[in-house]
Amino acid sequence: MWVIVKTRIEGGYLGALDNDPGSAENIQLREGDIIRFGPEHISSISRPPRDYVIKKYGESFFDK
Repeated sequence: MWVIVKTRIEGGYLGALDNDPGSAENIQLREGDIIRFGPEHISSISRPPRDYVIKKYGESFFDK
């Protein structure tokens, strides 16, 4: 899954799912959901263009 990090929190991060996570038993995730995750869940890092994030999630995405 792709996640755009919104902010750091104690022990990890909060971010928006940036793709359809598919389906799994008893999991109700959708693209755009804000999720909490830790560094152990990260396999690679890249930076999406700021314009992409603003267009998809709005200027307020970067507000704390």
